[in-house]
Amino acid sequence: MKQTFPEVIETQRLVLRCYQGEDAFGILELVQQNRARRVQEFAQRASLVTLDEARLLVSEKREHWSVGKAFCYGIWLKHANEQIGQIQVKNVAWEIPSAELGYFISTSSQRQGYASESIRGILKLAFQDSRFQRIFVRVLSSNRGSFSTAKRLGFLEEGSTGRHFAAVWDNYMTSAIWR
Repeated sequence: MKQTFPEVIETQRLVLRCYQGEDAFGILELVQQNRARRVQEFAQRASLVTLDEARLLVSEKREHWSVGKAFCYGIWLKHANEQIGQIQVKNVAWEIPSAELGYFISTSSQRQGYASESIRGILKLAFQDSRFQRIFVRVLSSNRGSFSTAKRLGFLEEGSTGRHFAAVWDNYMTSAIWR
């Protein structure tokens, strides 16, 4: 079994690709446009305020990729070359194999099927090419849209946990899809 993912995945309308150094400005712009929502759901991403911090994030993501720890993709519209989000395969346990999936879509691009399309692209690759047995998502219970997306794609609820996250108390709903 291969212990990596391809650097580029194409779907019908999207290009998912591993971040490159030149993507730092676009990442920072995406964060700035979505900061209010990102604070609760993605504290690390929401804390980016400078181009140097975005460059460091790209460097960290590339390092995690090189050692097979996590695979972070920017999500771009195929025909507009506009970054609209991010999807990441993380907490990879190659011995099972299993991983967590994390994703976000820019507020301006939501409800157009982009999250579903990018998740399907990752699931196909994980289950068919990399022979994963389980992919799971942890979604804040207040994020009903993301929870509905996971359910629609076949993820089954496994439970919830209360956690302190980004200065608020909220529950995570964990859902998984099994091979």
